[in-house]
Amino acid sequence: MVSFMVVVGHGPREIFRVVEGLRLCAAMLGMDQSLTIVFADGGVRCLRPGTFEDSVMKDYLNASSDLAGIHVLEPSLGEQGMSAEDLDPDLDITLIDMEEFAEMMGDCKAVAAF
Repeated sequence: MVSFMVVVGHGPREIFRVVEGLRLCAAMLGMDQSLTIVFADGGVRCLRPGTFEDSVMKDYLNASSDLAGIHVLEPSLGEQGMSAEDLDPDLDITLIDMEEFAEMMGDCKAVAAF
């Protein structure tokens, strides 16, 4: 059972929230904690190639992708005028629907949203 979920729902314009979410992911993964990472709503815009110029942000995102994988709430893509082809192909991304999201959330002991 996954013990913790981080949901990134804010886009690159609200970078301070995204930074905190990815920093938490990196810290938890560094302590070998079980983690699920979901990008939803405006957060899906963070997964476009070249979104982050800051190398630290890129490292956080790549480490999260490599160590835990990234889930993307598929309906959020359409809401943001995006498709799966717009997502960074270098990231380990799995598309999920609302039912899968709810099931994953139910398996977690805690959820933090950024």
